[in-house]
Amino acid sequence: MFTGIIKSKGNITETTNSHIKISTNDSEILKVEDGTSVSVDGACLTVTNILQNEISFQTSKETIERTIISNYSLGSIVNLELPVKAQDYLSGHIVQGHVDDISKLINVEEIGNNQWIFEFDTKNTKYLVDKGSITINGVSLTVVKPSKNTFKTYIIDETYKRTNFQYLEVGTQVNIEYDILSKYLERLIIDN
Repeated sequence: MFTGIIKSKGNITETTNSHIKISTNDSEILKVEDGTSVSVDGACLTVTNILQNEISFQTSKETIERTIISNYSLGSIVNLELPVKAQDYLSGHIVQGHVDDISKLINVEEIGNNQWIFEFDTKNTKYLVDKGSITINGVSLTVVKPSKNTFKTYIIDETYKRTNFQYLEVGTQVNIEYDILSKYLERLIIDN
């Protein structure tokens, strides 16, 4: 389980149909053992090897089909997060690392005071509520004014600097994980 509070980024150094390698300078991530889960742009991946400053992950067909991993090229910058520990702050929200959707950035607007509005397309607005939580590329964010096919989120300077949001351009695809509470609620209603 993750919180969506990104503390570091990494660079893709190798990508194939079955694995990716990421370089990072984050000493905490580089100390984890093989078999540890790490959130890579919001997708929960398992560490298979660490050599110097490079982490290797095996990727399944399911993961490749449901995430933006197939869009990665050498040098792509990704958000990284270690799983939450029992004694950690739950600063964001409960993030599983199970990507639900791929969405496209349709607009970015700088509104001053080092803040931006990012607007994304979506086909699952039923999971979105104004001021509810959403995970975009592993980042815990607040939904703003969802409409029939879009939603917005505000990005403050701290989030902008810590994540790969500063590199996103209109048309870029991102990983989306909807709040698990909305999905459980939907299941309860359908089953009754």
